Amino acid sequence: MNNIKQLKDQERSNHPGFDSYINCMTRSLFTGLASFCLSFSCCYFAQKVLEAKSRFPGRYNILVSTVIASCTAYQVTSQRTKACQAGWMAAEGKHTALKDY
Repeated sequence: MNNIKQLKDQERSNHPGFDSYINCMTRSLFTGLASFCLSFSCCYFAQKVLEAKSRFPGRYNILVSTVIASCTAYQVTSQRTKACQAGWMAAEGKHTALKDY
């Protein structure tokens, strides 16, 4: 399953929305990675600027930045992947996000 093109070709006949789902999931995961990098760098440099007023010692700057960035990346990734899953279910035809049961 390392060849995405081959996987897309195999599943295209059974699942017409598979290409868009794979593209959406790829964008979602890379958006989560980018949000982690940006959150970490912003938190770390903000802590360095405000180090005199911070109640944490300087050795905890990386830990605090990592925790905040991880939470942010998790939230962004989970929201975007849920949107991809809803789009996949709507494109399948068997399920729809618009139908009330």
